[in-house]
Amino acid sequence: MSEKVLSQRTLVAVMRSLGAYGSIMVELLYEHDFPEWFIKHADTHYHFDWQDIIMDIRSTQFFFPHDYFGHPGESITDQPDLSQGEAQVIGEACLGRLAALASTLPDGEPVSRSLQLDGFDVNKQQLELVPIDSVTSEREEEDRVTFLVDKSGLTNATIILKHIQDARELFLQGKDHPATGEARDFIQVLIDSISADTDAHGGHFVGYPRGTANRLKYLEDVGFLTADEKAAFGSAWGFLAAGTHPGIPSRDEARIGLILSLEFGVVLLLKFANWKANGFERFS
Repeated sequence: MSEKVLSQRTLVAVMRSLGAYGSIMVELLYEHDFPEWFIKHADTHYHFDWQDIIMDIRSTQFFFPHDYFGHPGESITDQPDLSQGEAQVIGEACLGRLAALASTLPDGEPVSRSLQLDGFDVNKQQLELVPIDSVTSEREEEDRVTFLVDKSGLTNATIILKHIQDARELFLQGKDHPATGEARDFIQVLIDSISADTDAHGGHFVGYPRGTANRLKYLEDVGFLTADEKAAFGSAWGFLAAGTHPGIPSRDEARIGLILSLEFGVVLLLKFANWKANGFERFS
């Protein structure tokens, strides 16, 4: 398992996916090599109520069921001296395997998509989660963007965040092209807002233009972007605005577009914080 953990959003998708298989759950889990102690406890103690099972796995209560007085009991695993730390490790491994299983089921597409935003692919033969190399999870980057936007004081902060939230939700719903469009709009509104605030508060004699491409050039002319940065943002904008990309599955295209927009958004927001602190005219 990676140091990354599954988001609560993904775990809810797992609850929903597994919840439809109550009558055959013993066979399904046993067929996919889940331990007997896990299957029996999930059946007899929880009756395959996946909401309670998954929350108790994460809290480790699943492994130490409470006695009549509400005190944690002995481990139900094949390790009678199981520690709390070991239970957390086993618990995350169980959650990962359950998520991998859920992603292979007929209604597992929402799980698979949510896993990708957490930074995981699935090895379906081994039922293992495989970290996507060099990819920060969407959740981590969206949290960072939200923090930076909230601090920025940008006039259109609410609209900026709405676009990235909509991009994520559309991706999870399987609406890949609209998701990419929202990711593009996030970058566009961010560029427009930085340009507008710079024009309003900076002492520049460069005319404030219409159109995102022209505003990228404006930000270069006033010193906010270097020539290389302007070219990089233009390329990212072009990727997001180009429609379909032959040879790239639409789901991968939408995920890449979402992560790409978040990463470039962080760059813009970090630069803007320093730019604003120096009167919208220079960097310190």
